[in-house]
Order: sequence, then structure tokens, then C-alpha cells
Amino acid sequence: MSYRLNPAMPMSEALRSVALAELDVAHSALASAPDRHKGVHNARKCFKRLRSVLLLARPGMPEPVFRNLTARVANIGKGLAAARDAQALLDAIDKLEQNTEPDASDGPMRSIRGWLHKRRHAAEQNLAQTTGSEAMRKLLEIRPAIAGLAVYPDNFTPLAKGIERCYRATRTHFKSAIRSDEAEELHEWRKGVQQHWRHMQLLTPCWPSELSARAEAARALSQLLGDDHDIAMLMHLVMTPTMTFGSPEDTTAFVKRCRKRHKALRKDAKIKGERLFVEKPGPFASRIHAYWTTAAVGVDEPVAVPAAQEPVQQDNVVAIGGVRSGRAGQS
Repeated sequence: MSYRLNPAMPMSEALRSVALAELDVAHSALASAPDRHKGVHNARKCFKRLRSVLLLARPGMPEPVFRNLTARVANIGKGLAAARDAQALLDAIDKLEQNTEPDASDGPMRSIRGWLHKRRHAAEQNLAQTTGSEAMRKLLEIRPAIAGLAVYPDNFTPLAKGIERCYRATRTHFKSAIRSDEAEELHEWRKGVQQHWRHMQLLTPCWPSELSARAEAARALSQLLGDDHDIAMLMHLVMTPTMTFGSPEDTTAFVKRCRKRHKALRKDAKIKGERLFVEKPGPFASRIHAYWTTAAVGVDEPVAVPAAQEPVQQDNVVAIGGVRSGRAGQS
């Protein structure tokens, strides 16, 4: 089953259907994938998508239930992180080499690659022995709780609140990240962008042309911010006092190369972020709510925006990916 909510279903049923499908995919990935690394990667993507479902539905759930389920899903994924994290940094080394000119010898890159390969091998051995089976056991244990997932009221209202809350937080992190240019703020923004990407995937059936364009734009931005984060992790690794990957001169040149790539990635991310998060949270959530209500009742005419939310003004939109979104410069 695809990662989409069905407008024809009651909301709680639609959420359960998607969430249970993600558990099934994750279990299959861990149980039968011949490529252990690929299986772990696919399972971790399922856990991220499942957490996005919970976050979107959070306003319609008792807070203790939300916190419990989110913590349990995160705990399953945490045990699988080591092997994937090592591979992500190996991929980051390759991208850095492809996208920048060397400033000195590539000694640090060779040394870092060797260290990361050993780290990944150790993590994969542990995964094969204990971690993988433990993750599958926890997946089976959490299934009854996911099967009981429900929101109140059983309609789109809680999800509209979830969209607005998540979009507002991500927009705030975007502004803070651009203002401060700090890796921590950029990482928080990245996490919000990932959630937005998955939320748009979930809601695509209510207006496929518009929301699939938003999902693709958010995915591309998430990739940029992910590359930036991986480079920050490489810099942290090579600058750790207890680690030596080359001469001081080589290390300095490597860090300089990383910072150059940071600058290019962040410039591109700023442009994409300004376009994606230009619309105010209230109108954005109201618009999605109207789309979903229209899709759910199966009519062609637009429906009225809920009175409790701010209506979308015609002068608050510009085109994005062939659709309409908020105008730049408004906050």
C-alpha cells in the first residue's frame, strides 16, 4: 500500500491503514532483504514515515498515547542507526569529492573512509547477531497499539491542526537557521522539512497536482539539508582531538573544503526554503483542509474554509511547481 491517506475512509481508519502498512514493510525489510544495509535503510525510512503519521495526527490523540507510540517507534529505529549512519558519511565523502576541488592531498578522505568502513562492518555484525531480531520483535509488540490508533473527532480537523503546528514550527526553524547559519538550527529545520515532505505525501490524494509538487520540492530541500548535515558530521569527526586522519595541514585543508561545500548548499537551501515556506501557517492549513473536505465529499466545487481558521487571500499566493503558494516577503 502506498504512503497515502484515503479521503474515502474515516480518518482513523485511513491512519491505521497507512501505519500498519509501514510496520509490515519494515518487518519484511529486516527479515528478508539479502542486502543487509539496504534492508536497514528501508526499515528506517518506514519508521520515519510512521512517526510523521503520528505527528500529523497528534492533535486528535491523547498526549500520553502520542508520546508513548512515538518513543517506541524511535527506539526501534535507534538500534538500527549505527550501520546506516556510517554509510551516510561514506556517501557524504563521495559527494564532497565530486562537488569540490581538493585543496591538498586526499589523505584525510582515505583515512576517514577506512575508519567508516570498519565502523559499518562492526555495526552490521551486531545487527546480524542481535539488533535486527530485536527490532523485529519490537515491531510485533507495537502492532496492537498501532491497530488501535484513532483520532477525535474522526475527521480532518485534528490533521489540519497538526499541519498548521508542524508547518509553523518548520517555518520558524527556517528563519532561525538562515539568520544564525548554525548547524544545530539547520538540523532542526531539516527535520521539519522531512516531516513536511512526508505530510504532503500523505495528503496528496486530496489534490495530486499541487501536493505532489510540494512533496517533491520538500524532498529536494531535505536532501540538500541532509548533505549539509552529513558534512557537518564529517567536520566534527575530523576535528575530534582523539582522532587523527592526516597531518594538521591536511586536516585544515579538508575542513576548508567542507566549509566551501556548506556555503554552496546553504545558499541553494535558502532559495528553496523561501519559496516553500512563504505562506503563513493559518492560510496554508485552511487551504489543505478545504482541499481534503472537497475530496472527501466527492464534489468539484470548492468548499467553505472552516470559520475558526483564517481564509486564504488571493494576494497571498504565487506559483510553485505549477501550483499556487504564498507570496515572498510576507511573514
